Amino acid sequence: MKSSKDRFIISGYVIIVVVKTTTSGTMINGNEKSIEHLKRFGLTDYEAKAYAALVSVGTSSVTEVSQLCDVPRSNLYAVLEKLSTMGFVEIQKGRPILFKARDPKDVLEEVEKQRIKELGESKGTLVKELEKVMNKQKTNAEPTLVWGVRGHEAIMNKIGEMIKRSKSEFTVNIPNLEWLEPNYSHLESAKERGVKVRIITENKGNLPKYQRIGLVRTRDKIWGIDVLSDEREILVGPSPPLVAAWLDNPEMALHVKDFLGLVWKDAKVMK
Repeated sequence: MKSSKDRFIISGYVIIVVVKTTTSGTMINGNEKSIEHLKRFGLTDYEAKAYAALVSVGTSSVTEVSQLCDVPRSNLYAVLEKLSTMGFVEIQKGRPILFKARDPKDVLEEVEKQRIKELGESKGTLVKELEKVMNKQKTNAEPTLVWGVRGHEAIMNKIGEMIKRSKSEFTVNIPNLEWLEPNYSHLESAKERGVKVRIITENKGNLPKYQRIGLVRTRDKIWGIDVLSDEREILVGPSPPLVAAWLDNPEMALHVKDFLGLVWKDAKVMK
């Protein structure tokens, strides 16, 4: 802020008047980065410029703030009032009315906490509402998409994804327990979160190990792989697992559940 002196001669006296002057927008134009960052905290362009101006000069009147930023003076009072309601500015009543910027660290931390809280609440509501829409769409969608999975590793990875998504029940009919080894930790996690794990396999391999994470029954010969998760997802394929079909469909899942129920009853109970 610069000062200039003007001389006036009145009745033989020389009167020197000191006038404070400034270049409108000087402070703001040199701090565009701060303005853009402030706008990310929910401020409009005018609000960000007014707050930045107040931070630079401290307690000031509308007139003084208007000299530091290119916010029209006709809009400035309303802008500062809005900043006050948002917690960025304090108002000191008097003549003239003065405005003071709150400490940037304090006010921005408050805004950040409030935004995180609001986002958390919105996230919870949105997840519930959008999952309803998604589940309805899945149920009504026709035709059902059947995805082909090729290769032993890809099939085992897909089974791992199904295990991780399971919430209540997971059943697998598989000839060789060793094929499940890459997903053993996922099965352990499923058991810990309350998923009922059922395994039907041939009478070979480390059966006691798998009895620790679920119910195990055996059959003399199993010709393919059948996997069911939560009466929604299914994966079926021949043995050895070089190709398989996966789909997410409740109606088809019920069909596979009936089949696996019969297989489970026919299988031998492990002691």
